[in-house]
Amino acid sequence: MNTFGTADIVVGTQYGDEGKARVVDDMAKDYDVIARFNGGANAGHTIEHNGLKVALNQVPSGIFYEDKILYVGSGCVINISKLVAEIERLEGIGIKLKGRFKVSSQAGVVQPHHMLIDAEIGGKVGTTKNGIGPAYADRSLRMWGDRLLNIRLGDLHGDADHFFDYMKKNLEFTKSAYGIEGEEVDFDQLAADFEKIRDYIEIDTLYLQKLAQQGKKILFEGAQSFMLDVNKGSVPYVTSSGTSAPAAYTGGDLSPNFHGKTIGVAKVIMSRVGHGPFISEFGRAESEEYCMTANEDGSPTYGRAMEEAYDIDALLASDDPFEMGKAVRILSGEYGTVSTRPRRIGAFDLPQLAYAVKTNGINGLVLTKCDLLNVYSRTEKGMIPLVVGYKLDGEDINFVPGSTRTYGKVEPVIEYREAFSEDVSGMRTEEELPQALKDLLKEVEEFVGCEVVGIGVGPDRDQYVKLK
Repeated sequence: MNTFGTADIVVGTQYGDEGKARVVDDMAKDYDVIARFNGGANAGHTIEHNGLKVALNQVPSGIFYEDKILYVGSGCVINISKLVAEIERLEGIGIKLKGRFKVSSQAGVVQPHHMLIDAEIGGKVGTTKNGIGPAYADRSLRMWGDRLLNIRLGDLHGDADHFFDYMKKNLEFTKSAYGIEGEEVDFDQLAADFEKIRDYIEIDTLYLQKLAQQGKKILFEGAQSFMLDVNKGSVPYVTSSGTSAPAAYTGGDLSPNFHGKTIGVAKVIMSRVGHGPFISEFGRAESEEYCMTANEDGSPTYGRAMEEAYDIDALLASDDPFEMGKAVRILSGEYGTVSTRPRRIGAFDLPQLAYAVKTNGINGLVLTKCDLLNVYSRTEKGMIPLVVGYKLDGEDINFVPGSTRTYGKVEPVIEYREAFSEDVSGMRTEEELPQALKDLLKEVEEFVGCEVVGIGVGPDRDQYVKLK
């Protein structure tokens, strides 16, 4: 087999929101296809271009390059109505998708009963209530009696009426099983929405394979990040699909023969949305409870508007990590793209990053939000906190435990590095960077055994320093 094309992968190495979409958007100019391999409408990828900020849920990044093919693989699950709304929203700002946006016919459909189940049982995990987990669960269950649970876009493409009947049965069964009344679904509207995306469905199951054989370059992006992987993350506080680099080929519909390199993206100021272990979190349990507290309608109790009224200088000067973390969150704008929840904030965790690098076979790292490291110069200690080791039951360990309960017992070994106060957001070359930042980058490389190939110094496309 002649492997003329190549496929590279961009993986978020932490808990999400590392800036994967921005990195993909920057790299996209050198590729022919931008492809997603997992997740659904629970993704929240934000990119900025010429002052325009766009949040993407199901459409791949790379939308601003009109000559690029945008592909959604079989590893994804699709909310039909939300995809229609997203397409219309993008077309409304001048993004042309016709002829270049393709969705695999083997991608699963998020059915109405999936969203109903998610609303009933997803609260403790902290899902986005988009039905993603139940859709992946039904992919594994396949059938229940004579009811088909795993319905794919290709099924609707071939015989929409037949498979919409299954959807109706699945909804009625679920309402009965959970004792839910009401919750009527307009299936006529859902069918009409499906017709709006029919032409985007790619029925050729070898579509991407053929493009690669023709010499096309493919860039894979995951919807969620590695520490949320359904197998490798802290179960159950994870997403419902495989987010690691190898999943790109099963969920992205391409042979691994075409693999080139894997780029990992990490934030130097870490964050996490939802419950689960977060070893470097400022304030640990107190912070988790604060960030996850919600009102009766599900909205966050402590949202952006409330926090921005706080005295940031007083928070930064506090010797309480929880209070200091609030200020870091405000200054770095760490609030959920989809959920709007305040993100839990923590120090840069090198042992966890090393785990991600080794497990995914990462060849190069991009570190984002480096412009915000100067915030630490204003804190009580005036230095950058860095997790350089783990202790479990008083003993040093050099791995991430596979048990969520055990991982939650890990204590971080935190050391402090020289901070800098310079504004690096306008810097574009390595020579311009403060020495303290250069030293930190070198330490990261040595610790995780991987080159840092670039750093983000702001949210805009051009706020990037290429290092290798």
